[in-house]
Amino acid sequence: MSTDRETVWSYDTVAAEYAAEAAVMPEWVAAEMDAFVTELGGSGRVLEIGSGGGRDALELEKRGISVRRTDISEGFVELLRKSGFEADLSDPLTEDLVDPQRPGTSYDGVWACACLIHVAREDFGTVLARLAEATRTGGRLHASVREGEGEDVSTHGSAAAPRRYVETYWREPTLRSALTDAGWIVSEIRRCVGKPHDRWLSVRATRA
Repeated sequence: MSTDRETVWSYDTVAAEYAAEAAVMPEWVAAEMDAFVTELGGSGRVLEIGSGGGRDALELEKRGISVRRTDISEGFVELLRKSGFEADLSDPLTEDLVDPQRPGTSYDGVWACACLIHVAREDFGTVLARLAEATRTGGRLHASVREGEGEDVSTHGSAAAPRRYVETYWREPTLRSALTDAGWIVSEIRRCVGKPHDRWLSVRATRA
């Protein structure tokens, strides 16, 4: 699996709570989304990896983009379906990424905001390559990962309801190299800051 099972379990158990916590979109994510939509020409079919509570998909749809919602967490997928949205349980490392609504047609882009942080370093290139294979030539990618060295485990919640997340950190040169090797042409990697000391590398790239 591309994602640590305890990480997936943590999301499963607090899906609704997490969705509420993340309901407000950070300014840097909104700016990246606007750029992504502009690069797509304001339309197209996008594969979303790590849909979570559905915040980003809704905003993309408001901007004219058609979104296929996917997540590795069954808790998030059930939450989305209960809210009336189609959503697929999918691990981008192992699952078929073909769009069930449009078999044989590649995506115009991939939106993977703040989710690939949970992909193990040794699997990262494979995931990027599989996303490239599912995207048409000239299609767009947004992906964001935490900036830093090595890996870490962050803990949240309470003793009664603990959450444990395994995260992989990246520096720009190695991130850029992984993207290029996987079939993406990097347009820009922007440094973005969320909460204090919450530093992100936000990728804008094109399918080679």
